[in-house]
Amino acid sequence: MKAMAKKKAEEKDTIYLVPHTHYDAIWSFTKEDYFYINMLLILKEVAELLEKTDFKFLIEQTFLLEELERRYPELFTKITKQIKEGKIEIADGEYLMADTMLPDGETLIREILVGKRYVKEKFGVDVPVMWQADSFGLNAQLPQIYKKSGYKYVAFRRGIPENKPTEFLWAGLDGTKILTHWMPLGYRAGLDLDLAKLEESYEKLKAGAATSQILMPSGSGVTMPQPETPDAVKAWNENNGEKALMKIATPLEFFEALEEEAKDMNLAVRNGEMYSGKYSEIFPDCCSSRMWIKQGLCNYENWLTCVERWGALSSLLNSYYPSDELRESWRKILFVAFHDVIPGTGMDRGYDEVKQYLSFLKTYMLTLCPRIFSLIIEKESKDGGGRAVSGDIIVFNSLSWEVKNWLEMDLNFEKGEEVAIGGLKSDKEEIGVEVIRFTRYDDDSLKYVRIGFVPTVPALGYKVYKILEREPRRYPFDPEFIMIRGNTIENRFFGVEVDPTTGLIDVLQKGEAACSTACKANELVLEEETGDLYYHRQKLCVPLKTETGEGVKYGAFRMKNFHIDKSPLRRVIHVESNYYSLRWPYRLTEKMEPRIWRHKFLECAKKIVVYRDIPRIDFVTTVVDKHPRARLRVRFSTNIKSDDYVCGTQFGAVSRHKSEIRCAQEEEGEKWVEEPRGVYPSLRWLDYSDGEKGLTVIHRGIPENEVKDGGVYLTLLRSVSMLSSDGKTGPAIPVPEAQEFKKYVFHYSIHPHEGDWRKAASYKHALEFNTDLDAMQIPKGVKLPLKRSFLKIDPESVILSALKRAEDEDGVILRFYETKGRETDTEITLFREPKEVKVVNMLEEEDEEVAKELKQEGKRITLTVNPFEIVTLKLKF
Repeated sequence: MKAMAKKKAEEKDTIYLVPHTHYDAIWSFTKEDYFYINMLLILKEVAELLEKTDFKFLIEQTFLLEELERRYPELFTKITKQIKEGKIEIADGEYLMADTMLPDGETLIREILVGKRYVKEKFGVDVPVMWQADSFGLNAQLPQIYKKSGYKYVAFRRGIPENKPTEFLWAGLDGTKILTHWMPLGYRAGLDLDLAKLEESYEKLKAGAATSQILMPSGSGVTMPQPETPDAVKAWNENNGEKALMKIATPLEFFEALEEEAKDMNLAVRNGEMYSGKYSEIFPDCCSSRMWIKQGLCNYENWLTCVERWGALSSLLNSYYPSDELRESWRKILFVAFHDVIPGTGMDRGYDEVKQYLSFLKTYMLTLCPRIFSLIIEKESKDGGGRAVSGDIIVFNSLSWEVKNWLEMDLNFEKGEEVAIGGLKSDKEEIGVEVIRFTRYDDDSLKYVRIGFVPTVPALGYKVYKILEREPRRYPFDPEFIMIRGNTIENRFFGVEVDPTTGLIDVLQKGEAACSTACKANELVLEEETGDLYYHRQKLCVPLKTETGEGVKYGAFRMKNFHIDKSPLRRVIHVESNYYSLRWPYRLTEKMEPRIWRHKFLECAKKIVVYRDIPRIDFVTTVVDKHPRARLRVRFSTNIKSDDYVCGTQFGAVSRHKSEIRCAQEEEGEKWVEEPRGVYPSLRWLDYSDGEKGLTVIHRGIPENEVKDGGVYLTLLRSVSMLSSDGKTGPAIPVPEAQEFKKYVFHYSIHPHEGDWRKAASYKHALEFNTDLDAMQIPKGVKLPLKRSFLKIDPESVILSALKRAEDEDGVILRFYETKGRETDTEITLFREPKEVKVVNMLEEEDEEVAKELKQEGKRITLTVNPFEIVTLKLKF
């Protein structure tokens, strides 16, 4: 640092004033409002300024440019010329500036891929600067994603844990480093062109800068260009030019000068995610605003990536690839992943578009899935030869390892075809089924049946099953069992003790030691909510009520119904209860039973599933919310004592402090810009363990979590009525739809285990919970190979992220990542020998920076994958 200070002292400062506007697809206006403002009021003015003066400008996102090209071709032609001349720089360059904490990592790559391809095609330029102007924190794998997507530099606004120096090398989980600048005054540092204000901003920026190069963004959200900018710069240089030269510039000019000056310096290195509210707001509570959007994105990201994988395989088998449908579907996903959409922080009308997009995705996926699977069945039946057998059901697995999981499907039969279904058979394997519901013809034969079963399906492949009318054979010494003793359900993994008065369960962990209580699970915690879309706030220091009775004395949860369904494969506990804000008597409640219940504001139905041979307990919780000011969470109370826990993140896992530790950090040091909230987002899973035992909590689109006092919390919903209640984080717009007066169905699960998250393979259980097996009824007369794997990756800690057709040429893109944080020798087994295998970057280009040694022998590819490394291969067949 002394060398850096000496270097700075010798250099005359240069201020790079960067005129820009930050584009919001939706927020306080609708999409159409923002199109009008940005195209006709901002970009049109920018184009005219650039023609008359030495003005420069920054444009971020290609979604806006695509629409400009479609609606106003003459203006687009002017903008195109100015981009090619270097007067306008595209920085960020994504399709839309995504939130980086909530979407899947593959979605973030596609935002960049779609955006950068458009820029290259239309303007013939690269985008070397990632300009993260407003995303609510940055995940720990972004340095790797950015470097492997062709970025050389990053400028960002939110989440920095240390404020000096503002220029540093940011290192991702895998160790990839990228030159980075944090905007200490946000993107408005040079917005006010008054000379005194500029000088004030300069002094603040200079105090934290690592070099004599000073970046001063001059803009804000949807901000008109200022024609007086050249005059303001001239005035600065006349009055302050001796100490600092100011010039109108683009971000690339700043970074190139920074890189040159810093090449002989030892810049600070900062590691991991940028997700701290110490120096800038990151709004972690928005992870529970408008939960239907989080659930929708999670659902359709999973669905789309699976459909894309099978589409790529279909293209290799029979040349069919639904490129147009997939392209349109991805664009809808990328819109939902936008940094003001997925957090749910905009006004109500803006989300009408999102509802339409999710409906579109549902229609497309329901159409594409059976079409692709039918084509694969048709091709496999033709090529099966002597290996083909008759079957009734085919089950598809979209993951890159063999999966054993619960599956439900519907079957339809002709009259007289089937009388009973007792089990399923695949070669020598026989498995049981649960008949969930059925209808019969008048001859007592089956017309329709919905069955559930637990197939074991090869990696990214399928297995064929034949229906048995009899029950499956029982094997001696079968370790799998499920039974009930009193109020306890047992299998070989754990015991589940049910309290019939509350419907809560205690999970008893089995292992090398004697059984011990892993957790009290699935307790609803209803809390006061006086906040807004950005922040949870409450005045009470206790909950409104929990299912164990904590909280305000007047209200309570009331059990309505309780029963357990039994089958050979699982036990399903059903609990129905309601929350009433008033019960009477409300004093001496330990002595007196309540007689009157009033003001029902919450209806709850829980389904708790314990399987015979799956080491998870699955929960389906249905909530009808009528409470206008409440936060609803689910709690898993453990006896674990650890200061840290681990969350799933994009392409890996990160360690975080539990709530009490983080709050203590804030109290001991300087005041934070945003006081610690205690909550964090997670992608699919989080794990709380002490090294000997632990609990993995898995979810589908319920990202907000907190660990405190030994309890693990997931936030199911927050009911708020204002976009910003104090007008500080945004306009004070009422948002009645965000009160969440609707029916929600939440899916989550737990995996009690020995050891830590690595030993437990928490990531694997989370992906299996989030990725359904698919099944189809095989047409009569069709014969298929008994089973097949199209792609397998060993070991299972190296996870498939994408299998898709290449964008530019014939070939297939295969992307995978290591998720344990350990160097791993990896073997990929394909169903067909590729003619060529190349390591490429995330833009699907050959790149010396991602070069990697690998070996191909026939259908097998072997290579060593570094800790948390993301690898992209291009295969030609």
